[in-house]
Amino acid sequence: MTNIHSAQRLNEKSLLHSIQVELQHGYNLSPVEAQALARRVHELVDEQKGFNRDPGQITYQAIAIDEGAGKPLRKCRKVPVHLTLQAEGDAAIWARDGSEALRRLRVHRITYEALLQGGALCQEDVACILGLSLRTIKRIFAFFRRKEQPLPSRGELQDMGAGVSHKVPVIAKYVRDLSFSRISWELGRHGIPSMVRYLRHFALVMILEDRGLTPAQMQSVVGISENLIQQYRTLYIDLNTPEHSHTLQRLKRSILTADTTDRSEETPQSAGPKKRGMP
Repeated sequence: MTNIHSAQRLNEKSLLHSIQVELQHGYNLSPVEAQALARRVHELVDEQKGFNRDPGQITYQAIAIDEGAGKPLRKCRKVPVHLTLQAEGDAAIWARDGSEALRRLRVHRITYEALLQGGALCQEDVACILGLSLRTIKRIFAFFRRKEQPLPSRGELQDMGAGVSHKVPVIAKYVRDLSFSRISWELGRHGIPSMVRYLRHFALVMILEDRGLTPAQMQSVVGISENLIQQYRTLYIDLNTPEHSHTLQRLKRSILTADTTDRSEETPQSAGPKKRGMP
């Protein structure tokens, strides 16, 4: 796909284009009239929304997370999302870990920021927002997939896995303060990477439940079955007590924390044992 084609697709998701289409079809205006009025409305919207952004943020029109795949972009509902391009601590990451780690951090951050505001960014969106090549973005998404932490972009949401088996018992035991090694032993040497993946899905369901999304909407975001989502929602109700509140909050926060280091060259000895908690 060429950059020109990508730019055309991105333009179809802009707020200006959305307003223009609404004016043309909803109020029977000519294309010229709709474009002129849309520009003025866009200016007024920018003036108002600018006061709601934190320093280092932009407002971007993302496809709503409940819009299914295959629908033309011009017909998809868009939502405005505030995305952080520069945050406190970015300079320290750059100085300590290098530019690649900072790029990974920013890609991770804006995809989850969009998600928590009801939007889903595609890889083209991320490339355009951050001024990076699509090839670089694909490499970063592949990096997080290798770490079993796939990013919730519009294209990746369909590839996050499903299944039930030990998922609910693993989560319940973890929240009740059992270590990964203890849980693995009790469940017949269940794999730790799988347990980490279950916890990430559960954390996403908790966040989306707090935002008031329906199970069907959650399914399009988390990529697991609606039946499992319902089990996670029930488990969240059972565990959402003062006794477990600290662990649940830590799980939610872990979703927004990116591990940008590449440990692919570590030996088993240098990597060390896994500790309890989300990696």
